[in-house]
Amino acid sequence: GADVVVSVGRGISSDPEKGIALAEELAGALGGVVGASRAVTDEGWLSADHQVGQTGKTVHPDLYIACGISGAIQHLAGMESSEFIIAINKDEACPMMKIADLGIVGDLKVIIPKLTEAIKAYRKSQTV
Repeated sequence: GADVVVSVGRGISSDPEKGIALAEELAGALGGVVGASRAVTDEGWLSADHQVGQTGKTVHPDLYIACGISGAIQHLAGMESSEFIIAINKDEACPMMKIADLGIVGDLKVIIPKLTEAIKAYRKSQTV
């Protein structure tokens, strides 16, 4: 039922705790929740109630941000009807980039903090 879902995938495998923390901070800045691909829940990095996909939850948020998720068909089945999809991935040719409304090619550990800071700065400027 969240308007914003920030999901993490196998792209956080080099440092799962940091990847999840980055996603939580971004989701918090946007007033959203954290989701995950099956790879993340299978590894036990997040619990199964976070899993988005054919064997997880089907979501339809206004904004879905896929961080380090390649876009296996099972995952896409659970989120492809999102209103606006942003994909952050090093692989510009992955399936998630093909369905995304906006694709950002690069390292999520660099991009997410910058995006979070920009959102926080914007929100702060709106309250002054």
